[in-house]
Amino acid sequence: MSVTGQFEPVVLGCWFEDFSEDLERRSPGRTITEADLMAFSGLTGDYSQVHTDEEFCRNTEFGTRIGHGLLGLSIAQGLMWRTNYTQGTGVASLGWTNWSFRRPIFIGDTVRVRWRLTSKRESGSKPGMGIIHEWCRLMNQKDEILQEGEHITLIRRRPA
Repeated sequence: MSVTGQFEPVVLGCWFEDFSEDLERRSPGRTITEADLMAFSGLTGDYSQVHTDEEFCRNTEFGTRIGHGLLGLSIAQGLMWRTNYTQGTGVASLGWTNWSFRRPIFIGDTVRVRWRLTSKRESGSKPGMGIIHEWCRLMNQKDEILQEGEHITLIRRRPA
């Protein structure tokens, strides 16, 4: 706590001015488990057989259960957050655009995210903030792109 008794914000992340197009960021990995699929099914109510029924899936083009597409996007966001690159500086995720599901996510896959800045601009409506656009790729252990798209985030500018 500070002298005033208020909690001070923890700033580990990059300010708007720190983002540059020449840097590719990488997350740590995470192995997808059966528990991940079942927990996501319970959270969303999506109990589709392609996620929950191994016997059914043996006769599909995948041959086994696959992860939900939105599970992949959710894990990508979480893996990016684990790097603390917007801790204390990020204000809001403004959107994910052009997100595509290119390959299935299988139980046992170890996924990680690679991302880089594609553009940034000062906010016209939020003084002291800027907007960054990043191209993000969720990759598996074979370096195959599973999902990819653009993430747009509102970031604080460095205080004077």
